[in-house]
Amino acid sequence: MNKRAFKIVGLYVVSLICIFCYYLMDNYYIINVLFQKTNRIPQDGFVVLLLTGLFQYGSLTVGISIIVILSFFLIKEKKAPKKYKNKHGNEIIEKGHESYMIHAEYLKTGASYKIFLWNNTDKIITIKDKFTLKPNEDKIFLFIDTDSISFDIGPKIYFGEYGLEISDKKSQIAGIGGEYWEKYNVPNDVEYGFVIVPPGEGDINTK
Repeated sequence: MNKRAFKIVGLYVVSLICIFCYYLMDNYYIINVLFQKTNRIPQDGFVVLLLTGLFQYGSLTVGISIIVILSFFLIKEKKAPKKYKNKHGNEIIEKGHESYMIHAEYLKTGASYKIFLWNNTDKIITIKDKFTLKPNEDKIFLFIDTDSISFDIGPKIYFGEYGLEISDKKSQIAGIGGEYWEKYNVPNDVEYGFVIVPPGEGDINTK
């Protein structure tokens, strides 16, 4: 349990203790008992009655207030979209089961990135001026952001205004992420991963 969750649970426990104190004082006549013990001095009895009354209803008010306010903020936080930036500076917005990406403006500096590429077709694929990939063969290589990757089957991968972009009219390139990163045994130091697939099975909708 992290610190934030521990604090939330702690506040709920405090609120329940406050409500329980009100219950005890309201049902076990604690106020009357204290009043009777100080009945010899009326003014003191009045003070005890006043203070215990304030404590009783104050406990109830504090307990209910904590529950209502804390629940309100938790519900509001759950509905609010989560925003964070990935290692490439792109802003990721998650709302419910949907996620959106706002690409950060990319400035080419000659930086190099490790790319994982796997040929999941029954054909030999050639990356122009670089190398070829046999069926079910994969390769990790350095890709400079001022360069581009052109496939003999048509697609092209390059760095544009908003980072890595893909030109893929026949939808033959699929990005790797999530569970597939482990499925294909992609090393952790690789920044981008792609699979070459049969036409129409890639990430880009051709319809």
